Amino acid sequence: MIAQGTDAKNVTPEQIAQVAQDVELFCKANHVTRAAVAKAIGFSAGVLSEFVKGAYAGNAGQVAIDLDDWLVEEEARRSSAQKTTFVWTNVAQQIRAVAQYCLDKKKVGLIYGPETSGIGKTTSLQAIAQDLGPRRAALIMIDKSDANPSALLKKILGGISSDQAGSNAQRKDRIVELLRGRSHILLIDQIHNLRYAKEDRPLYYLMDIFEAAGTAQLWSGTSDMVSYLQRQRAKNLDEPLAQIRRRIFPCVDLMEVCGDGNGGTPLYTIDQVREMFSKFQLKLTTAGARWICALARVPGSGALGTAYNIVEYATMLGQMRHLPSLDVPLLKEALRCSLSVQRADALIEETTSKLGTVDQSFAAAG
Repeated sequence: MIAQGTDAKNVTPEQIAQVAQDVELFCKANHVTRAAVAKAIGFSAGVLSEFVKGAYAGNAGQVAIDLDDWLVEEEARRSSAQKTTFVWTNVAQQIRAVAQYCLDKKKVGLIYGPETSGIGKTTSLQAIAQDLGPRRAALIMIDKSDANPSALLKKILGGISSDQAGSNAQRKDRIVELLRGRSHILLIDQIHNLRYAKEDRPLYYLMDIFEAAGTAQLWSGTSDMVSYLQRQRAKNLDEPLAQIRRRIFPCVDLMEVCGDGNGGTPLYTIDQVREMFSKFQLKLTTAGARWICALARVPGSGALGTAYNIVEYATMLGQMRHLPSLDVPLLKEALRCSLSVQRADALIEETTSKLGTVDQSFAAAG
């Protein structure tokens, strides 16, 4: 981005070229035409077209400044509109801190949680990507079918809105060319799915891209990804993944830094839970919010994913019965509708035991 207060005559050719590239990226990522962008800023479509092609004969420095200012404002506007229901939980704040460190210091970081889903990693990454905008971040979702170099490279190119054609070498070179030297971060979600790849080649491609482009990456996965990296280091005499593991910093266990409240920051506070479900037609009682917090902190419960389903179903039950709010008995009833009797009763018992380990602010709120 061009620094505020920069005079048009001091804008460098490299900055002009970067803004032109950013405009093209923005248009592709948001399905916006050049003509629409030109109209929004007050340029003619011809001026913008020539600028993007590098053929504008006028004051390209001033056009670059105006376009850069507009992109910053437009990305912020679109971001805030997209995540109106998102809540920055303690988990999300920790992930954002790691992402910001990686972006600032151009590092490859790893955040991980338990094998069960639901603590909010993916939604946090989505919010971070929206906050930063497509010029500074790309969210890449990895499926098990992506556990090969070709699929991975195509996913990355799709994430940065670029052509996916060509050989793997050409795809990698294109990614490096688009990202080299930029303040940008690749947010790689479900990184543990790359464990299924032959000879771990996708992981080496990610590191090759990092080395060549100098662009930050944040890997997000489950704890078995960390175990896999460590096991591979110890299993083979040549330690094929040792060089990758050594380059990953920070490597953050979200359940350790945001644990059960025993000396650390809790996963979620009662205020955060209330905010999460504030859009529902029936509100949680104080005891209900406290119970949901405890439920989300039970290992293997499914965390916020399970909590959301329970609150959603309890809301329907409450509306049918014309109840004023969601209390603990209603939430327990909704939980029993989603699991076997034995599993539901066991989870309710575990949740009740968690109520005694909450932090002081949690207990005071209850």
